[in-house]
Amino acid sequence: MKPFKLDNEQKIKSGFKIPDGYFEKLTTEINAKLADNEPKVVSIFSRKKVFYYAVAAVLVLALSIPLFNYYNATTSLSQEEVEDYITLQSGITEDDLVNALDKEDIEKLKVDLKIEDKVLEETLLNNTNLEEYITD
Repeated sequence: MKPFKLDNEQKIKSGFKIPDGYFEKLTTEINAKLADNEPKVVSIFSRKKVFYYAVAAVLVLALSIPLFNYYNATTSLSQEEVEDYITLQSGITEDDLVNALDKEDIEKLKVDLKIEDKVLEETLLNNTNLEEYITD
């Protein structure tokens, strides 16, 4: 390969030309375009405002959920809970219960069991554990 010397060879002319005074005008043109697009100023307080709104929303939720549950709580007791309460309270007697109930309530408590004598006799004869029926 033959040595290449840059200074001895003919130089190729470029097809591009720079206009006269291009680099002198370049900085002024760039500065003129940058002046049109001013940066947006963001205040620090606007970020704090969003933070305060978020804290307020959390506080409202934290206080409203227990209040909602308190006012919408249903206090329905099962029949077994009421019976257990009455039996465990020694100060309440049967007379107190009868005095507290109306005649309509007492009528509702009556249970009409239609058991034939024949079925009753067969059950008592076939079952050797009579204490179960007597104590219940």
